Amino acid sequence: MDMTKTKTRVGALVMAIVAAGVANASADDTKGEPVLTALQSLRLSGYAQVLGAVWDKDVDSFTVRRARFTLTGEILKNLRFKVQVDAAKSPALLDGFVEYQPVGYAGLRTGQFLVPFSLESTTPTPDLDMVNRAPTVEALVPGRDNGASGRDIGAAAFGRFSIIEYTVGLLNGSGINKADTNNHKDLAGRVVLRPFGFLALGGSLYLGKQNPAEPGALIRRNKTGLEAAILFSGFSVKSEYIHATDDVVSRAGWYAQAGYFALPKKLQVLIRYDSLDMDRSVAGDGKRTIAAGFNWFILGKTKLQVNYETHRLQSGGSEKSGVLAQLQAAF
Repeated sequence: MDMTKTKTRVGALVMAIVAAGVANASADDTKGEPVLTALQSLRLSGYAQVLGAVWDKDVDSFTVRRARFTLTGEILKNLRFKVQVDAAKSPALLDGFVEYQPVGYAGLRTGQFLVPFSLESTTPTPDLDMVNRAPTVEALVPGRDNGASGRDIGAAAFGRFSIIEYTVGLLNGSGINKADTNNHKDLAGRVVLRPFGFLALGGSLYLGKQNPAEPGALIRRNKTGLEAAILFSGFSVKSEYIHATDDVVSRAGWYAQAGYFALPKKLQVLIRYDSLDMDRSVAGDGKRTIAAGFNWFILGKTKLQVNYETHRLQSGGSEKSGVLAQLQAAF
């Protein structure tokens, strides 16, 4: 069976279900309260990040790293939307999608959203423990390996049943704010098991194809990932392993991170080790990154983050080291 045709048919079915769900929701709501009451559910939030960096082998700089605003709301019963823009970047649109979730175990999302892959990649930016995401995540996760801020355009099913959370969808695979460049749709999925309140175990899969040059033959862009997280009484341990196959190149990386609230809800200390190999067929070309620092929570998600990072080559020697200080103001 032609996988491309199968994925296209699945995509068409998903869109048909979304349309049917919206129609039913609209019919139900017209019998009740006026649609204008949806305006009461609108919520505006946002945050800005100012970063100062001092490197031993790179340019020292102050930057306005992000300035993001998010508008969410419920259009009709069980029908929600989200729009997020970043005034510090171009193009500005990050998220723009609609969700229909009639029951907790099944929902549909369509538009531009985070690719369902990886624990850290799908963690909202203002909630990140460290100043930077792990190099393994930035280099190998779909939607980040192509500079798309972890996003893509498509449709996805999601939900939660008992201890299982899932998201699976079909995506363009072209990145943020871009139409598809071929007739192939990429498949992405993530499943997380929460057997206990303090433990989460998950896995991710991405099967894609891309045009390295236009016009040109499609090449593989496949990814697999494993993740684990433990959050218990002020302690946190998080780890991920990601393997990627881009055409004939095999890449892999992993990280492990530990944190502890030295002062409950105020001062969190953290350390992370990351190992990344961008071509497993080449000996000694890997990179190791160690990051350590603290978060000082001022109010809510407004916080000061200070990290020390050292990037080292597997073959020996330091690539660069530096101190990063980031102030995040959120509302």
